[in-house]
Amino acid sequence: MDKFKNLITQHKKVSLLALFAIIVFTGFSITSAINVAHRRAVDSPTQGDEAIEDVENNEQAIEVELTDSQMKLIKEYDDKTKKLIETMSSSIWSSNGGKNTLRFYDSYYVENIDGVEEKHPYAIARIDYGTNGSDTEIDTIVFETDTGSHIVTYALSIAEDGNSIGGSTLSSSSMFYSKNSLYECIDPVKNITVKGLNSEMTELLGSDIETLTKELSSWCAVNYPTATEATWDKAVIIDYDEGVLSTNFMLNTESPVPLAVNYYFSDGTFTFNR
Repeated sequence: MDKFKNLITQHKKVSLLALFAIIVFTGFSITSAINVAHRRAVDSPTQGDEAIEDVENNEQAIEVELTDSQMKLIKEYDDKTKKLIETMSSSIWSSNGGKNTLRFYDSYYVENIDGVEEKHPYAIARIDYGTNGSDTEIDTIVFETDTGSHIVTYALSIAEDGNSIGGSTLSSSSMFYSKNSLYECIDPVKNITVKGLNSEMTELLGSDIETLTKELSSWCAVNYPTATEATWDKAVIIDYDEGVLSTNFMLNTESPVPLAVNYYFSDGTFTFNR
């Protein structure tokens, strides 16, 4: 026994360093998830995720401040301009392998730059409609935004009978983060495939993987519309004081994106954070 104690004493420092390295390795990958969990605990919502999304959308609409010039332009929209805005607003526009996206609304657009959102009010000052002479409609749109005047090119593949047959794109040399790049119209995957979960993790998540899949799919549709799979990284931290489980998934975008996920035991809800 004395020899065993001496061995432990002699190698105590090495053992502690090894243990510390393991803790750091596991904890580092989930730090962002824990931070989100604590922020949520301080200001815990009382409604479901759909209600939260509605409130956030309403707040965005309220916070938008249009200039007198922009409001005048909006009042003078003709039917073709309104139709184009409706078309842009009905889809998500994605570039850089899904890392950068655009979402248009009636009087503002939201640009997601690698997980960080920026909102800009806008009005359309002019549209010049045209084609390439064969199978593509090419329209030039002049936007008045909070960052100045910008020219955006909208391109849509068309058939000889005038019906859309291909995809559509937006591009600008100055208005968007990805300058002179094509933002493609994306139809997000309705259901992300969740991979890698074992039976223990499934049980910790309340055996309700359907809810995880649904909520993760909705979040990815807005933030990473090109993602089709989310793979669990097999590390988890549980904060029993806060009642939250924190873990990470990897999204299979063109450049894989780590995603922090929090699961709250009290109400069985999830939050997601880049």
